[in-house]
Amino acid sequence: MTTSKTKRIRCFLVLLLGLCCAWILFSASASFAARSTGTVKNRILNVRSQASTSSSVVCKLSQGTKVTILSDTTGTDGMKWYNVYFAYGGDTREGFVRADLINIAGSAGSTTTNPGVSTNSALKSIVPNAAIVRSYPSTKAEIRTRLFKGTIVTLVNEQAADDGRKWSKVSYQEGGSTKEGYIRSDLLTAAPAGATMTTTPSTSTGSPSSGAAKYVNTNVALVRTYASTDGDIRARLVRGTNVTVIKSATGQTDGRTWYKVSYNSNGVSGEGYIRGDLLADGTSSTGPVESPGTTTPGTVPGAPTPVNGTATVIPTVANIRTYASPNGDVRSKLSAGTVVSLISEKTGDDGKKWYKISYSLNGATMEGYIRSDLLTLGGTTTTPTTPTNPTPPSSGGVAQVRSYASPYADVRTTLSNGTKVSIIKEVTGEDGEKWTKISFNQDGKRVEGYVPSSILK
Repeated sequence: MTTSKTKRIRCFLVLLLGLCCAWILFSASASFAARSTGTVKNRILNVRSQASTSSSVVCKLSQGTKVTILSDTTGTDGMKWYNVYFAYGGDTREGFVRADLINIAGSAGSTTTNPGVSTNSALKSIVPNAAIVRSYPSTKAEIRTRLFKGTIVTLVNEQAADDGRKWSKVSYQEGGSTKEGYIRSDLLTAAPAGATMTTTPSTSTGSPSSGAAKYVNTNVALVRTYASTDGDIRARLVRGTNVTVIKSATGQTDGRTWYKVSYNSNGVSGEGYIRGDLLADGTSSTGPVESPGTTTPGTVPGAPTPVNGTATVIPTVANIRTYASPNGDVRSKLSAGTVVSLISEKTGDDGKKWYKISYSLNGATMEGYIRSDLLTLGGTTTTPTTPTNPTPPSSGGVAQVRSYASPYADVRTTLSNGTKVSIIKEVTGEDGEKWTKISFNQDGKRVEGYVPSSILK
């Protein structure tokens, strides 16, 4: 009995010892598996205090930094995160990083499975001359920035959006920091071998710094509201006009080098964009030179034709300018129904007929230019008023139709809510917002003008 009992005790002890050994081996194996190593993919990676992009940043790691993985978890964004520790500044630190931004030792990368979302850490290159980065996957989303052709970004994930297209969430470099946003997937392609995430590439070498002097080297150079031939024309500068470079930019539609410049033409100072090939380095010794067949802003061939009589302002608000051009400074704003005296007429630098008028404002007699289509001939002279942010009738709501894509342009007419219009084109206005050029019938006439795109359905 004693022998049998002793055998049972020995068997129990052997079994217990075996279980302990198995547990030790399992723990060691689990610890080894959990404590695999990896390296940072991005040029700069934020290490956070929690598995969330809204948590505080512990520190920043550079590309290639080695980390040891303690465990993984699902973050507040639904993505896989690693709890890691690493050497930093002669010490050891710990924090959380997104799993798709780490290259695991012995593997090509990691993927996370989310319903409707496929994750890929590959580097991508921008295909078109300019791609818009938005705050969420939709063409209705706020524009965060524009990335130009050849820019290298890191793909975070891809997903189908409400427009039926596939969008890519990407991280990119801007202003020395890493940011994120959404780009349509068809605007991306695989990055070249050996590429790293970069800022927007420059299309020119030796780009001049701010303050550099240049001058117009063509008969007439158009100054536009942004770096594209689609931008509204802000001014026309003739050969020899000196300008000062503010910054260089890549054209939003042509991929060429453009310069934002400051200039002074005909006594009018301004800023805008000129294509780089229309400018030469240095300062022109001759100054502005008008070539045959061209005109400087505010001057046109032939003398003005004197006219007499009065006219009445048509639009809700009309800008009275310093010379016969939409580029002239606004001297005054006159409201609809104001009667003015005509002095002369001439063709403006936009090819349209303008009237030089006189009017009384705040007890002083003033003169300026207004486009002829903004006046109706005739009327009894009255003291004009200067409207300030005129409020349209509240019933039904109205939209102000302007002469060009800017909230500062003349108000050509107003349209009531629900009016049907034809769309001609969409452009970026002087305010950086989208505007639509429209046409419509009013009082038996075909009228064209610009309205903010956001008010159209």
